[in-house]
Amino acid sequence: MKTRPALLFLLIITGVVCSCSSQQQISNRDSKIAQLIDEQTYTFVAQSVLPTEDSRYNVRNMFPNSSANLYQLTSRYDLKITQDSVIAYLPFFGRAYTAPVDPSKGGIQFTSTKFSYKKTMRKGSYEIDIRPKDNNDIQALYLTVSPSGYASLRITSLNKTPISYNGVIGPNKQNK
Repeated sequence: MKTRPALLFLLIITGVVCSCSSQQQISNRDSKIAQLIDEQTYTFVAQSVLPTEDSRYNVRNMFPNSSANLYQLTSRYDLKITQDSVIAYLPFFGRAYTAPVDPSKGGIQFTSTKFSYKKTMRKGSYEIDIRPKDNNDIQALYLTVSPSGYASLRITSLNKTPISYNGVIGPNKQNK
């Protein structure tokens, strides 16, 4: 009979210690994401894409909580941010008003070395506004990053309909 309270006390202490260690891991992850964004050295890896043009024509979007035009990506598409460049390699689904001169340059592919970068905190998330100055097509990239590293990227373009991507933020990979 006396062992039951001791066993219960031991289980409670174990639960408290485990929850404290998981909070420490979450705190470490959040601080790593904040450091990547502050240093402006990170990569957004797209996991899904949400084209805006499809939503008008898809009947399945009439149902509540529908994700009829949300496409899961199976290949690696990313947006690499450094202090001196922005490199985009992202797919595009939607309406393009002009065709690219080079057919191999489909999607959203560009490298920009002249750009403005504004970072603000809003409701606990980072709001990042990137505006390339040396690209005639892309007007702005809006990146919303949660403290846990999940992110949403919205791109507005002169020659294409707007498009959104969902994904994660991680450190830049070193070139070998």
